[in-house]
Parts: sequence; structure tokens; C-alpha cells
Amino acid sequence: MRWIRPVSAPLWRQRNRLPSFAQKDAQRVGHPDFACLKFQVTKSRPGASALHQGWKCSSQWARRSGLLMAGIFCLCFFPIAGAQQGPTQPVTRLPATPPSAAPLLSRPGPQSNAAASGIPAAAPLRPPVLRFLVLLDPAHGGADTGALLDAATTEKSYTLALANQLYTALSSRGIRSIFTRDSDVALDSTARATVANRSHASACIVLHATSTGNGVHLFTSSLPTVAEADPRRAFLPWETAQGAYETSSLRLESDVDAALTQQHVPVLIARTSLMPLDSMACPAVAIEIAPLDTNTPLSDPGYQQKVVDALESALGAWRSDWRQQP
Repeated sequence: MRWIRPVSAPLWRQRNRLPSFAQKDAQRVGHPDFACLKFQVTKSRPGASALHQGWKCSSQWARRSGLLMAGIFCLCFFPIAGAQQGPTQPVTRLPATPPSAAPLLSRPGPQSNAAASGIPAAAPLRPPVLRFLVLLDPAHGGADTGALLDAATTEKSYTLALANQLYTALSSRGIRSIFTRDSDVALDSTARATVANRSHASACIVLHATSTGNGVHLFTSSLPTVAEADPRRAFLPWETAQGAYETSSLRLESDVDAALTQQHVPVLIARTSLMPLDSMACPAVAIEIAPLDTNTPLSDPGYQQKVVDALESALGAWRSDWRQQP
């Protein structure tokens, strides 16, 4: 083989100028400078024109392009062929769980459904914070004067004054208490029970007074006892809500009875249907104060102090009993 420089045709006057068919091939492959390509004559025969002999492009750009295309072909073809024809990986099967060893499943609850759907389960409800609170309900008020205890004293004013004394005594003992009324206003039974039930009181003391009899009369509701595991969470009928607290009310009554007995005050215990007592959703006792004896009227300050001290002591003991109850 030898390099030749054709000079016969005007097309070859420039150095290394390509023939017309070679120029078209170089332009088709997109070479930027096809004039620099060299062509090699192969298998030259005597008398044959250089224009009709085989021309072969052997430039450096062509060699690099061929290697690039070969590399792309290998990268694309061999991974696909290997994926289609490669050996199949063996599948390991776990042994099935015997029916006897399978756990028993119950019907999924709301938390199970939430966990299965990917939704975080709601936090469990916290139990209410229990705090000891006493509700004081002075009976009557406003136009309802109650009984006339003496020529100058009505029941509504006596019960309110006694509630204020008891409030001061409980505050000094660290026991919080509230009123259904703290002034001369009229409240019906529904309003009084509403205040008691909304406050979630630990003890409800309904105060009454009478000019007949002796000592202190204690009353609890005569409603039949309703068994409730936790009456604070139960839905209770309004007219008979006290039935769920009847057992607790009897315990509270027992503490009041013991404290009054220590003060040498005679006690009468009874059960009756009384509003708002029957609608109160809390341990509740109605306390009716009568003269101590024929020589000690209701207006006697010493007698009033005995009653207040006994009720303070009873509610202090009830606070300990109340905390131990379920």
C-alpha cells in the first residue's frame, strides 16, 4: 500500500483534497473538517483510475467513534441479556405455622384499625383529676323565706349564716367549699342540683332548720340504690341521679353522725324523697338543725359552734374516706 496524491483532475489541486463521493460521506457523518481526512488506496491495479479504486476512511475520529459505539452497545445489551437469561435464584419457603400454634385473634378494635391503616392511634383518655370539694346549699332564699324559727329569724337567713360559718371553718382546715347561693336570692331545685353536678363536688351538704324537735336530723335519699362501677362516668337520669351515690351518701352520713355524737348533740337519722337531693350526682346529706333542748334555742352561739365544729370534723374524716374509695 502507498499514499498517492492525485493531480490529474482539477478536483485534486488542493493538498489532501477528497473526491466528491468521499466529501459526501464525510459530511454525512458530521465531521467538522472533512478535508483533513486521508484516504488509502487498497488493491491498486495497473491502469485503474484512482477515482474508481476503493477508498477507506481511517481517521482518528472514526476510530474513536467506533470504540464509543461498541462500548455503548456492550453496556446496553449485555445487562439485559444477563437479566433475561441469568440463572433463577432459589426461593426459600418458610414452614407454615401449625393451626394449633396460631394465636386466637379477637375482633379488631378502633386502635387496631388505626394501626393497620398507618394512622397513629389516639392517646388514651386521662382520668379526671380528683380534688376534694364541698358544696354548701343553704335552703330557701329570696321570696321563699322557709320556716319562721322565731319572731325575728327566718329559715333562709339562718341557713345562710350557718353556711358562712361552716365555710370559714373548712377554709381554715384547708378544705375548699362553694355555695349554691351566697346572698338572699331565690333558686329552684333544678338550679341547685345544676350547680352541684357541674362542680363535681365530693360532698354536698343541704342545710335546713326547724323550730320543732331536738338536735340534728340527718336525711339521705330514699331512692333505690343503683349499682355503678364509676358513677362519675355514667349517664344518670336527672330525677334519680342520687341513686348511684346512695352508698357513698350513707357513708358520709355515718361520719356526720359520729362527729355530732362526739359533740353530745342528739341525732335523728331518716331517709326521704327530697329535692334537690334526689338530683344531685354526689354524696349528699340533708342536715336539718333543731333546738338542742328546751333551754338551748337555735340562736344560741355555743350550740351553733358545736354544729359547725362537728360538720368540719366530719368533712375532714370524709376527705380521708373519699380518697380511699374506688
